[in-house]
Amino acid sequence: MKVQIILQSKVRNRQTTTWIGEYQKRLANYMPLEIVSWGVLQQKREDRFFNSLNSNDKIVALDERGRNFTTRDLAEYLEELQPVCRVLYLFIGKADGHSDVVLKHAAERWSLSNMTMSYEIALIVLAEQLYRCMTIGIGHPYHK
Repeated sequence: MKVQIILQSKVRNRQTTTWIGEYQKRLANYMPLEIVSWGVLQQKREDRFFNSLNSNDKIVALDERGRNFTTRDLAEYLEELQPVCRVLYLFIGKADGHSDVVLKHAAERWSLSNMTMSYEIALIVLAEQLYRCMTIGIGHPYHK
């Protein structure tokens, strides 16, 4: 399963880019992780993207009101998802949330926290949790 994190804004902080690059390297052996910054989307571009999806793709909108996971629960969920999901698209919204189109197509909503955080912090937390989940699945000592 490939994971693509889609940001509605561009990464501006070089330190964020460094952290994400590190987690992309660490995840390379488990699941390819791609980060895409769409910036402000136009309706036509969103429609084109969502109409091109494969039936084995899954859309998740990160939202403070979404489903909360423990790290172990998320690790188990991702393990179940891997054989049936081609691409897992994880959308991180702007300060005012996601567009109606993203929310309409999202099969699920996940929460990283009950607190609101910047999209760059959310990106780092999400990448780290994906890596931690993969290490749990293989019994690596990273997660103790």
